[in-house]
Formats: sequence, structure tokens, C-alpha cells
Amino acid sequence: MEVEEEVSRWEGYADWRNKAAVKGRHGGMLAASFTLVVEILENLAYLANASNLVLYLREYMHLSPSKSANDVTNFMGTAFLLALLGGFLSDAFFSTYVIFLISASIEFLFEEFSLKKEHQMA
Repeated sequence: MEVEEEVSRWEGYADWRNKAAVKGRHGGMLAASFTLVVEILENLAYLANASNLVLYLREYMHLSPSKSANDVTNFMGTAFLLALLGGFLSDAFFSTYVIFLISASIEFLFEEFSLKKEHQMA
């Protein structure tokens, strides 16, 4: 009986109560699928914005090409710096999963706000 308990536990991993994690009960495909879906949606939104933002700013917002390109590079730089900030916060103060949930929630709220604003303008 004791051998079976040791086999079903992950050595070096703990749950949120700091007890040994059980293989069939913690982590697995449910947590991995949530992470995968969020990453796919994030990359989809980022690449769509980055590839069409210069044209949008130039044609519809009537900015000069240099101002449009500068705004897009500022957007991309801010996105990359926020990733570094999230990495620092997850290493120094919070767990990686907490920072992931916070950033995913903020991203979802801003995407909802953007969709509502776009719907009002149309």
C-alpha cells in the first residue's frame, strides 16, 4: 500500500496546501489546455494587431507613415517590456501562475473594452 502511494505522488511538487501532489488529480491536460488556449489567443491578437496597425493608423487615423510606424514600434516595445516586468514579478514576488492569471484577466478585459468601443463607433 505504501509503495502505491509513493508511485502516485509527484516528487518535488506540492498542491496549494503544500501537500504532495497526486498524479491523477493535479495539473494534467485541463491546466495545460487552459494555458494553451490563452497563449494561442494572445498570439493571434498580437500578430493581427502588429501586422495591420501601421496601415490602420495611416489610412483610417490619418497619421503620417513615420508617426504610424513609430506608434507601432512603441506598442511592440511596451508589450515586450511588460513581459519582462511580468517575469520579474513572478520570480521575485508572486508565483508564475498568479502572474499568468492576472495578465490573462487584464488582457481579456482590454479586449472586451476594445470590442465594445469598436461596436459603438460602427
